[in-house]
Amino acid sequence: MHILQIGLIMLIVGFVTTYLKITIDRVFLVLLLLMWMGFSIQDAIVINALTMAAASIVLIRGAKTPLAKLPKPAMFTIIILSFLGGIAGRWISMNASNRVLIIILGIYAILVGLRLVLVKPKMMSSGKITPAMSIVSLLFSVLTGLISAGGKPLQIPIFAKLFKVSMEQAYLVATLGTIASVAGFIAGQLLTNHKLLQLPLIGWSWIYFLGISVVMYLFEPLWSQKGQKWVTMIVGPILVLVGLKLMI
Repeated sequence: MHILQIGLIMLIVGFVTTYLKITIDRVFLVLLLLMWMGFSIQDAIVINALTMAAASIVLIRGAKTPLAKLPKPAMFTIIILSFLGGIAGRWISMNASNRVLIIILGIYAILVGLRLVLVKPKMMSSGKITPAMSIVSLLFSVLTGLISAGGKPLQIPIFAKLFKVSMEQAYLVATLGTIASVAGFIAGQLLTNHKLLQLPLIGWSWIYFLGISVVMYLFEPLWSQKGQKWVTMIVGPILVLVGLKLMI
């Protein structure tokens, strides 16, 4: 049964990640590790952060060119503030109670669920990427440090709305901030309590990363806008219900 649960988690996270086009941010893994596998909230957060770190390395190799084309002042500001935000969020998380972290996770799940159902992406023309966007990146990097949730489903529409940039530009900025915040998470963990980065959790993170990556590879050729629409309409309400359950 334990092996079946692990396989189902890989299948669910890989499938949802593929159809929602969320390459790094896999908060679904935190939810399933906590509610299905019985991991503590801190262990689930660390495992997910390490899978995000592995996914970030793979993504950087593939998206090196578009990321390098970002305006240098904005790029360096986003990287620095997101890295520091990840450290700060990790410090706050390590000093918070498990109940508080679970409530934050529940609120985040509800917000992402509502965003999927109610906020539809709008095509916008390209705008100017500025260092001011790093303020949003900083706020979400703290969230990454808290519960290893990059917040890209929320970041992207915020960037597009507030800074009048295209969805592609918003995605790039959110991706850069998430990568830097994950690095900050690991640095913050080493500074606050390096014992949580123990071999069993590292091993679990690689098992899930590899399994999820295989599922994503298998489903990627089957992706379609119609399929994405259906997955969005199903996953959104589920996340709201799961978030409410965590908060009760």
